[in-house]
Amino acid sequence: MKHIKHMKRLFILTAVVLLMTAACGAAQMNYDLTSPHLTYEKLDAGEGMPVLQDLPAPEAYPEASSVGVIGGADGPTEIFVVEKAEEPADQWPKTFTVTLGGDTTLGSTDSLRKRDDCFEKVAEEKGYGWFFSGLEALFASDDLTLVNFEGTLTEETAKKEKKFNFKGPAEYTGILTLGSVEAVTVANNHTLDYGTKGRDDTIANLEAAGIIVSGNGQLGIFEKNGVKVGMTGYCFPYKDGKKDISKDVKALREAGCQIVIASFHWGSEYREDFTGEQRSIGRAAIKAGADIVVGHHPHIVQGIEAYQDSYILYSVGNLVFGGNVDPDDRDAYAARVTFTVHEDHAEAPQVTIVPLRLTELSDGTDYRPVLAQGEEAERIVKRILKRSYKMDGFENGTW
Repeated sequence: MKHIKHMKRLFILTAVVLLMTAACGAAQMNYDLTSPHLTYEKLDAGEGMPVLQDLPAPEAYPEASSVGVIGGADGPTEIFVVEKAEEPADQWPKTFTVTLGGDTTLGSTDSLRKRDDCFEKVAEEKGYGWFFSGLEALFASDDLTLVNFEGTLTEETAKKEKKFNFKGPAEYTGILTLGSVEAVTVANNHTLDYGTKGRDDTIANLEAAGIIVSGNGQLGIFEKNGVKVGMTGYCFPYKDGKKDISKDVKALREAGCQIVIASFHWGSEYREDFTGEQRSIGRAAIKAGADIVVGHHPHIVQGIEAYQDSYILYSVGNLVFGGNVDPDDRDAYAARVTFTVHEDHAEAPQVTIVPLRLTELSDGTDYRPVLAQGEEAERIVKRILKRSYKMDGFENGTW
């Protein structure tokens, strides 16, 4: 799958302006989120997708294959995944696309492993390629996928005294590589579930599989086609509600990174509104030079804040999460972040919300997130935007 990723780009053929009605009894609000750019993407691998007559005919793209539609105020717009050659390393500017996903736990707890519906049993029955197979069209067509790896990959048995200790074997790195996940952050409250030995084993196993690791002071750099993406991240608690990443950003810029992504494990579990601490930390990261901020830990989706020509994604929710056999909240999203990259910097990002469901099942879970469809997708987007319009600068439904 990874070689496919190196050959594909996702082309959005028209811009979309979302028109939605606020859920709290307000009048219709015009979510004009095109500056900075924010669109809503709905992927569907099914047949019979409409084609707008004023779009370029598929014949103009002989290697193109349709993967879905974007829903917008003007109706559905078809999008294509297009086979294309690598851009020359010395050709600037160029497009670079990153997909940001949420909490990913490969493995479960000692008690859950006794159940027939645990993560380990599903891995044994369906194989390692199962878990990200519902997101193949998404992850296999970008340049880099970054998720929060929340757990350990270790044989260590001595664990910390806490409610949940997540663990899987080293070979579970194959789930990530088969799923076209190139990078992870390990800055979260489960990295030390099995002590420093478990943490060190986890990082070593991930890196041995070719996965870029960042978090808790470890900086990660992913390079492709002349573009360097730097990654840093930290976990709560934060001293005085602050986390200064300016030194990390400086080090990554000095290493030649045109793009810097900051990941934070923060906020309150199952709280839909982001906290003042999250806002303070996220804004400080943008001011320090991060190109975008992505958050996780609440296990549910939270709002998005547009700030200084970028975004703070307060919580994208869970992704492949082996720590819960029957999640109460099944909504999530991935953020598709596209940069125009120059030799020494990147322009402000374009962000696409891709609504997800943690599983197609209505009861229990198969640990396989899928692209949300139809009214379900629209509901998830509305849920995110409902928690986003409280941000500074949003008045009377407009930016």
